[in-house]
Amino acid sequence: MNTLLTDAPVNTDLTLMGVKSPVLHRWLQRLGLFVGGHLLRHDQEINYYPVRVRGNRGDVIVPAGLGIKIVVHLDSGERKPLVEMNRNEKGHIETISCGKGCVHAMERLGIEEDMEVTFIRALPHMDYLAIINRQERTRLSEGEAARIWGKNENEESTQFYFAKRNEPFLVEEFIGGNKIQEHLLTHGIRVGCYLTLESIEQTSELHKPGLEPVTISSPGGLRLYLNPDQASQILVKYAVRKQDTPSGQRDAAMGKRG
Repeated sequence: MNTLLTDAPVNTDLTLMGVKSPVLHRWLQRLGLFVGGHLLRHDQEINYYPVRVRGNRGDVIVPAGLGIKIVVHLDSGERKPLVEMNRNEKGHIETISCGKGCVHAMERLGIEEDMEVTFIRALPHMDYLAIINRQERTRLSEGEAARIWGKNENEESTQFYFAKRNEPFLVEEFIGGNKIQEHLLTHGIRVGCYLTLESIEQTSELHKPGLEPVTISSPGGLRLYLNPDQASQILVKYAVRKQDTPSGQRDAAMGKRG
């Protein structure tokens, strides 16, 4: 049966039949997924963490929602998303699958295609308690803190993740596209405001990316995280088992009665 990847069954062998977007088609080919090839859609929830990596500009924090869009070609020859690398693994960034705004945001962190990167560690989920313009409090996830770019007085610009406590931090820009800007506005945070970090607390709640990705893997084990729009442009085919058809269900019911 032919269907869009968004409607395909999980944990079932799927055959890639076509890709509507030429850009997405080329990206999948670059990663070894070709029309006629096989893939698997996963149903398990993946626990995403922001990661600390070392690149051209030293150590930076890559939010999980951005890290799942970066595929790294390791020195060992293996390919994997940035968020799945292990401590001290090294490689070069092979692809960044996101829009121009996202790519520009990555450049702010010094993250670009073909650059060398060293994985430092995955970060625990934390909440950043901050005061906006010395008036109202807000609570940010570690990923949100990593998307806010600015500086403390007389310091170089960096991510709010690295902000000093109890010192005003001027927000200069956001790392990401319009969606993250709109999201941070719901917190009351905008370019030009000041944030003062009060404290950092560990949280038991998982802060997920804004859009739940469609997770697939290739026969070689490369796991990819596609957003719903990308998945809706991919046509796949799978074999319908007899027991899943109406006649198969009737036969099974009759067998039980017999």
